[in-house]
Amino acid sequence: MKKDISPELIRKYLNGRCTPAEAAAVDEWYNSFDGEPDAISMLSQKQQDELKAILIKKISANIKVLGQPGLASPGKTFPIRKMAYYLSGIAAILLITLLFTISNQKTSHQNIASVSTEQLSVTNLTKSITKQVLSDGSTVWLSPQSNITYPKMFTGAQREVHMAGEAFFEVHKDHKHPFIIHSGGLVTRVWGTSFRIRAYKNIPTEVSVVTGKVSVRIPKQSAPEVMLFPNQRVTYLEAKDALKTEKKAKDVSMQIWQKARLSFDNVPLNEVMKVLNKKFGVSISTGDEKLSHFVLNADFTDQNLPAILEMMGKSLEVTYEFDDKGILLKSKNQ
Repeated sequence: MKKDISPELIRKYLNGRCTPAEAAAVDEWYNSFDGEPDAISMLSQKQQDELKAILIKKISANIKVLGQPGLASPGKTFPIRKMAYYLSGIAAILLITLLFTISNQKTSHQNIASVSTEQLSVTNLTKSITKQVLSDGSTVWLSPQSNITYPKMFTGAQREVHMAGEAFFEVHKDHKHPFIIHSGGLVTRVWGTSFRIRAYKNIPTEVSVVTGKVSVRIPKQSAPEVMLFPNQRVTYLEAKDALKTEKKAKDVSMQIWQKARLSFDNVPLNEVMKVLNKKFGVSISTGDEKLSHFVLNADFTDQNLPAILEMMGKSLEVTYEFDDKGILLKSKNQ
């Protein structure tokens, strides 16, 4: 196994300032390359010529250094053969450094490409709404039986995702990198807002905005984008290949995404459910009598219903699922 030789030791060797032991170590290191494959032969002729020019320049500089007064011991001579070893040693170090740098750059580029192209695909197979936090800080609330595909790390000029089913987005603002969603034959462009997309098969795709604004377009058309603002919705009429915009869309199902200011101070869970039902226009119930007597002490300021249910699940050890009657709370131990 070869011993590592530091650049400082090589400089001492070239300047004639090595101890006999250090000089022997450098000689041993250089001789260890005998019989090794010629790395230079693996380079193209152009690369070899470029490397040769670099080495000649470096070697010339070092020869001048050797010729400076005071760097060599008085009366000490440097045989031609040994000088060749010195210069060959420099060449070996430079070549190894060059190849190591090229290899590292190649590996680095490969790693970057791998990260930038790695796609994650998430399908919600539960009966509740699950939360996905993307690398830019955006949050996606994925409804049951829905899917989203997105890069592990956003790179480039745009943040692009693909989805099917239903999802509510809370997009982190970044005007230099617009957020693009491909779903159900539509392309939705976002700058920082919250909205819901429904893109089920055999059902018209819908985009409904809660806060901020988004633009929606049909990718295969040259028609201008449709701008949507809070409480507005656009529906894709596939048969007509057209968009229908509702300026004041009334959709009770969107109420769960409106953020509320709620807090509970040692309130029984059955009373909490009544408040949530009234505030969000839903029907939350439980078949577990024990849960009705649980007491909740929590601050749900600036939270939507799925976020509240998620926090309740962690603090009370409960789960929830959607059924035909609404939302059913259950104990995790059930």
